[in-house]
Amino acid sequence: MAIIRDGRITPFAVIIPLILSIAGFVLAMLALFAGTGSQQQALEDYHLIAINMSDFGHDLVPTATSSGSQPTATNDDGFGWDDIQNGLDDIEGEITDQLNDIENDIADKLAQKLGISQWYSLHVMTACEGNFAPNATSPGAWYNTTNCTAQSPGVHFNLTDVLQREIDAGPLKINATDIPIPDSIQQTIDYLNSLLLVTFVLYVLGSGFSGLSFLSCVVVLTLRRKSISRGTIIINLALASLATLSLAIASAIATAISKKGVSEINSAGDDVGISAVEGTKFMTISWVAFAVMFVALLFWSFSCCFPRRRLGSTAAYGEKGFRTSTDSNRGLLGIFRRRH
Repeated sequence: MAIIRDGRITPFAVIIPLILSIAGFVLAMLALFAGTGSQQQALEDYHLIAINMSDFGHDLVPTATSSGSQPTATNDDGFGWDDIQNGLDDIEGEITDQLNDIENDIADKLAQKLGISQWYSLHVMTACEGNFAPNATSPGAWYNTTNCTAQSPGVHFNLTDVLQREIDAGPLKINATDIPIPDSIQQTIDYLNSLLLVTFVLYVLGSGFSGLSFLSCVVVLTLRRKSISRGTIIINLALASLATLSLAIASAIATAISKKGVSEINSAGDDVGISAVEGTKFMTISWVAFAVMFVALLFWSFSCCFPRRRLGSTAAYGEKGFRTSTDSNRGLLGIFRRRH
């Protein structure tokens, strides 16, 4: 079947924006609902940002220190205090190494001992937490979700409050108010929280307009007309434009806050074992949703060059065509007849 016939876009060509629109709708919905409902575990990787707490608390474990200096008196017989001290130093070194090994093992599991999760993540409508599986140091460790907040537009996540509550309920008797969390980390999270509602609204608009664009394409195919009217093209162009604009702004905001959040959290949390990573999978589906709707926009923009009538038709330009005279008394033959 032809895509262009007699200078017009045929309904068959609408299959192209139809496929693009449904793809944009599905991807936008994934970005919007990741971390919610029954797909919390499956879509956990599609977060805006994840905060790694598996190394948190290393500084709470006291480090092994060597004892103070001792006298260096010697014995006239050649076997003096120095020899004894050297032997003690060797033994002390072995004990210190063993203590350091124990200390590192404790520090690696301290997040679990404190009663806190090893990671916390932010989505568009939820905040989730959990532990790395099989463990935090294993290559290819994945996010094992244990809990997520209730689904809500503009979710507000307070890391300090969550850690204090979980430490208070944990097995260790530690004063949660003394946990070494820099204020700048929570300030960065507050910055992310402040833009989550705007991001939510934009993804709702993007998915909504993408869905309407898809339905409009279905209607065009259902009507089975020989060509697409200019009014239909303008409506679809408007829907694709709004979807593209919404997804472009949403993706730009999500990318910006994710990069800024990761940079500031890593800078402030380096000394206390707190780090963050960007949600690269989330960014990927968000920008791909924008890309497919942009291609759909290009299709309808190209369609605006049509419909055109063929050049042989002067009616398209508002001119009257020539008419063949049916009056037999006109012209040279009419003059000849009137004289006779």
